[in-house]
Amino acid sequence: MDKKKKWTVKDVITTVLLCAVLIVIQLVVNMVCMANDFVSMVLSVGITMFLCAPVYMLMVSRIGKRFVTLIYMTILGVIFLLMGNWFLLPYYVLVGILCEAILWKEGSCQKPKRLTAAWTVASLLYNGVNLLPIWFFWDTYYDFALASGMEQSYIDSYVRYYTSPGWLTFILLFTTLMGFLGCMVGSRLIRRHFQKAGVL
Repeated sequence: MDKKKKWTVKDVITTVLLCAVLIVIQLVVNMVCMANDFVSMVLSVGITMFLCAPVYMLMVSRIGKRFVTLIYMTILGVIFLLMGNWFLLPYYVLVGILCEAILWKEGSCQKPKRLTAAWTVASLLYNGVNLLPIWFFWDTYYDFALASGMEQSYIDSYVRYYTSPGWLTFILLFTTLMGFLGCMVGSRLIRRHFQKAGVL
């Protein structure tokens, strides 16, 4: 196997560490946004995808190998599994596979347009964290929500926003746009700072 394609211990460590950074960002945003139902339900996913985009682009560019996105999405799915939402593990594995398909062509990991396409798609599909429970796994989610100490008013807001066609359309568009804009910021940061510093 070509050494450039072969994973090293350093690659594994870097991937795990940056995956951890991405997940911490997501958890912190979720915790902060929980203070307001509108921000939590409508804006939080978009904010998350915007803030995570530069880290994601740095991670994939830095490793420069296939399956980085799949590893990240799988780890994310395992976190949700441990939190009680088992159905999100296979879902995020599928999201990871789709993103890998976008990045499969040789050299895609160093191409900002390909990375942007992969993360923009991931941003749209990340909404599955909120849509799958209400569409297919309501009983599981409701029990999890009550066990987690969520108030009934919060659950009611969740149902209201994610069953309204207007709000749902806005949320999907906002999340996708924020993921795209985050990639624009990430591309600029990589070009101006990391490449000049010799990190990439």
